[in-house]
Amino acid sequence: MHSERQDYILRLIEQLGAVLRRLLEMLGLGRAAAPQVVRDAQAAQEALLGPLALSAPLVDAPAAVRLMNDPRRVRLWIEFLRVEAAAMRLQEEEERAAALEARADALERAMGGAP
Repeated sequence: MHSERQDYILRLIEQLGAVLRRLLEMLGLGRAAAPQVVRDAQAAQEALLGPLALSAPLVDAPAAVRLMNDPRRVRLWIEFLRVEAAAMRLQEEEERAAALEARADALERAMGGAP
C-alpha cells in the first residue's frame, strides 16, 4: 500500500510539473493569459493538496508543511503560488500577488530554505 501511495504521488508531481511548465510559458504571453494562468494554478494547487486543499492554506506555514509531509509537494505548491502571484501582478492585483508571495516565502522558510 505504501508504494502505491508513493507511485501516485510521483505521478501527480510529474503531471503537475508539466502543468507548471505550461503556466510559466503562458505567463510570457502577458496580461491576456493571466486569468487562465490564475485558474489553472489554483486548480493545480487543489489537485496537489488533495484532501488538504481546504485546511493547508488556512494554517500557518510550519503546520502546512507538517500536514503535507512531503517536501516535493510543498516545493511544487510554492512554485504554483509564485506563478499565481505573477499572473495576479499582470492583472494589477498587487495586494493579492503580495499575499501569495508572502505565503510562498513562509512555506519556504518553514522548509528551512531562504525565500
